[in-house]
Amino acid sequence: MTSRNALVKIAYKDFREQHPRMYAKHLVSAFEVAGSILKNHRKRVRKGVTCRLPFVKRLMMKAENQAYKLDRESGVIDLPIRAGCHVELRLIVSQYHRKYLDDTALSLGSLTVLPDRVIVAFRKEAPKPFVPESALSLDTNERSLDGVFVEGDVAKAVKAEFPEVAIIQQRHHDRRRRLQKKKAHDRRVSRNLCRREGTREHHWIDYKLHQVANSVLKFAEERKSAIVLEDLKGMRSKRSKELNRRLSMWPRRKLHQIIEYKAQWKGIPVVKVDPRNSSRTCPICGRIQYSRMGTEFKCECGWHMDRHINASINLLQTAISKGMAGGLWFNPGAFQHDVMMILYEPAMAARSEPNGTSGIVGVT
Repeated sequence: MTSRNALVKIAYKDFREQHPRMYAKHLVSAFEVAGSILKNHRKRVRKGVTCRLPFVKRLMMKAENQAYKLDRESGVIDLPIRAGCHVELRLIVSQYHRKYLDDTALSLGSLTVLPDRVIVAFRKEAPKPFVPESALSLDTNERSLDGVFVEGDVAKAVKAEFPEVAIIQQRHHDRRRRLQKKKAHDRRVSRNLCRREGTREHHWIDYKLHQVANSVLKFAEERKSAIVLEDLKGMRSKRSKELNRRLSMWPRRKLHQIIEYKAQWKGIPVVKVDPRNSSRTCPICGRIQYSRMGTEFKCECGWHMDRHINASINLLQTAISKGMAGGLWFNPGAFQHDVMMILYEPAMAARSEPNGTSGIVGVT
């Protein structure tokens, strides 16, 4: 049994007899948590992963939106536990939280209580995507999003750089290797220290990727643009250990996920197309080059362009040919003479970060 309804039918009556004064909706939430744990456990078993019996690693409580009350002005949560017993949780509300609490268009979702934090989910009816007046095609690379923007007769190359993500990943990778060598005599301490480094790394990378996504979506929202992205699902590499490590650390899917859900929140249409041979195909004559390329794509027909911009042009042509980006038309040759538009660069969101080698604080 993995569904909540199936568990409720079997176990609700017994639980109700054992805990007669417990608030009924908390029992249903407990069945939902148990069902999700069992579902994840069965997935691992089907994949052949050796795992122990499922268990909850830390104390937690989940409540549905009907099982608590939130005063949006004061930030106080009234949580009933059983008959005649209520618990009040006073949240520390910052200016960031106030932005969501004061928005009347947002309704309350589930509540999750952990030992160190309280998570309140908000719901919003996704607005209908607007009719695009322009298109923004982006080619995803390790250190940047390179693309093209088309609006009427205007065709420009765009770029959103995030080289600090690779720097942060390499820095924390080196730290973990040093910790493993230094604490080789105590695997428990080594594991805990490496886990802490991994948490810091993920937090920093998430912050940087959100900055990039916000800049891209702001640009698209102001110009009523549809965003064209690569469908990178199933991408594999069997070249070398070093390249495989780099590709596994490359947060391409995470960046796309952030852009997609934030675009849905704002009603910006997002189109995903097959990127196969996008950087090797000439957008003028359609010839595919299977030889190794440098930073520039050159074709026998005379076409030459930065290979990342060339890939984004092919992605946009694929989207337009399938009718997914509206009735747009553009001339690829227009991108050879225009100035690059910068959507995001590290200087836009400079923030101090320890450099990991000394007590000096550097700006990244």
